[in-house]
Amino acid sequence: AGANVVAAARGAAKLELAERLGASAVVDYSAPDWAAKARAATGGAGAHVVFDGAGGALGEAALTAVADGGRFLGYGAAAGEFAALDREDAAARDITVYGLFDITGAGVDWQALARRAQEEVAAGRLQVVIGQTFPLDGADRAHAAIESRAAVGRTLLTV
Repeated sequence: AGANVVAAARGAAKLELAERLGASAVVDYSAPDWAAKARAATGGAGAHVVFDGAGGALGEAALTAVADGGRFLGYGAAAGEFAALDREDAAARDITVYGLFDITGAGVDWQALARRAQEEVAAGRLQVVIGQTFPLDGADRAHAAIESRAAVGRTLLTV
């Protein structure tokens, strides 16, 4: 869609995937200065929009990569909890902060969104990355892969 995407991930496999999917720059968030590197990848101004699926300390650091006047959406807690953001700092920088429940109201037509996503996949404009599959009786191993953050892309159970 023309966006300049800076992707943050941990490990070579996930960073390579982000590049293959079109990220303009990638940053390994296991590095202590990753948020500063992400900001630098925007020319120093910061990102207009940050999507935080990790939460925790990673999400808190991601807020520093947002440009003044930008938007931050915290939608995940892969790090164990949602980010505890400094709302006063965000407000002082005119950053709009959204949480998962701010965008998932009762008025959302989830069926229509699912149909649109399926149409985009069928048309080849949206790629679903399936990183690993497990038989149904291996669900415990699938969960372990996700919880250890070793999974790349979607994890499927086969029946």
